[in-house]
Amino acid sequence: MVPLIFMIIFIIAALAIFGFAIYKAIKIVKFPMPKTINYPQEIKMFIYLIGAIGISTVLIFVFLAMYQLYPLAPGDWASLIFGSLIFGLSIPTFVLSFILHYYGKEIESKIDKKLFITIIASGIIFFIGLWLLTNGIADYLVYPLVNGINFSKGFVTPAMGASNKPNLAWYAICILGGALLVYAICDHRFYVEYGKHGILESTLFVAFPAGIVFARLGYVIGEWEHGGFAERVANGEWWSIFAAWEGGLTVISGALGGIIIGVIWFIWRNRKYSIWIAMDVIVPCILVAQAVGRWGNFFNCEVHGNLVNASEWWFLPKIIANNAAFSESGGWAPDGKIYVPLFFIEFLTNLTGYFLIRFAIGKGLRKYLELGDLSASYIIWYGMTRVVLEPLRFSAYNMGNDGYYSWMWSIVFVLGGAFAIALNHVVRHIIRLKKKEPFIANVNKPFSFGVAGTLLVVGLALVILGSVFMGTNVQSNSLEFNKFNNGFILLIVGLSVLLMLVCSAIYIAQGFRKEKANEK
Repeated sequence: MVPLIFMIIFIIAALAIFGFAIYKAIKIVKFPMPKTINYPQEIKMFIYLIGAIGISTVLIFVFLAMYQLYPLAPGDWASLIFGSLIFGLSIPTFVLSFILHYYGKEIESKIDKKLFITIIASGIIFFIGLWLLTNGIADYLVYPLVNGINFSKGFVTPAMGASNKPNLAWYAICILGGALLVYAICDHRFYVEYGKHGILESTLFVAFPAGIVFARLGYVIGEWEHGGFAERVANGEWWSIFAAWEGGLTVISGALGGIIIGVIWFIWRNRKYSIWIAMDVIVPCILVAQAVGRWGNFFNCEVHGNLVNASEWWFLPKIIANNAAFSESGGWAPDGKIYVPLFFIEFLTNLTGYFLIRFAIGKGLRKYLELGDLSASYIIWYGMTRVVLEPLRFSAYNMGNDGYYSWMWSIVFVLGGAFAIALNHVVRHIIRLKKKEPFIANVNKPFSFGVAGTLLVVGLALVILGSVFMGTNVQSNSLEFNKFNNGFILLIVGLSVLLMLVCSAIYIAQGFRKEKANEK
């Protein structure tokens, strides 16, 4: 009982200190004369507060282990203590840096850059700390883990059956948390662009629920016969179409629907702001929301892959591997086996995609981009992610009678995104010609020829190889990586690459026009 009391005391202490630190950060953000703030002194204060939170976090988990009588080995104790320390330090560091960087007015450029670096570093350290912390106690927890609260039965797990589903699900919290994080990021980028916060507020309130509705409708359409919706509706249960609380959302249709409704709403309510800038800011950031939301599948023990040997996935954090031994649809895996944690793979690929689009493409290729290209890049990236992961899913999560529904939509995303980029460049080029606007700056004709040649060779090679694969293997009735499916993927990717030739052709044409203009 004594360890429990001490644990509660330090939880209260950590929350109180954290709350005070957030209050001080908000006070700095709202200070009317930001240039007069003594930043070194304020940072010193924050370091003390963060240190106190880190120490409190260590004591919380130490007393938790003592209260639960976990028989931790020395290595587990070391992992628990060190992991909880850097976990406890990283959370307030991330939050406070986030507040100061994204909402601080007129913060010196040098300090602001350090704050941004601190955000990225603390985010990485957070996952390292969480990994070490959970590894210390993972073997002593009860699995599957709690996935929410049922208002009549308390904490519930996926193993307790459909009648004990949570009324407050961690899945919903993950989705909402991802949406709010994306809003904060995009709101700051709009502040940088237009000097005003809150521009996207109404769009969030419209696009987010629209995405949920479309995600549900996409699932219902894909599972109309296979999921029993046709029979239920025929029996008068028309409301089952909208019963998202029963489970069943399709992220692809949700993303597409949310984007469409969000764009329409933004154009209607924010006519003085560029919809193209808004799309290039918001749409790629959806990957962050999807990355956070995928952790809901972890708690629900769903949307995973087939059974594999646990020893082959030795690099997984223990808590993920242990929880992956149970499936809400397949039950407990045999000893030594786990279900492939596809949620974790998609979490990593989504975050990678965001940083790639936001920085490597958005900044590295800035002079070759048109407004709207980053939005289409999201469609290509997420489409390719699902193209690869859909065939790996456990059979219960393949949508439609033949399992090809989501996979084919993923293919459409890839081809559609590439077509959108090509069309975007063509249309804008034609508009420039009609308006007789100046040439594209820094046109490098030899470079454009090199890029075009590379795209042509790669695209044709993929198309030919894909066609050969498709012709040497018949299509199966279940989704799997046979030669036909591999060939189809290669064919679509090849066609997408060839579509990118349009962009290079435009730059080549601009190069010739620039040379002729210089000769005159």
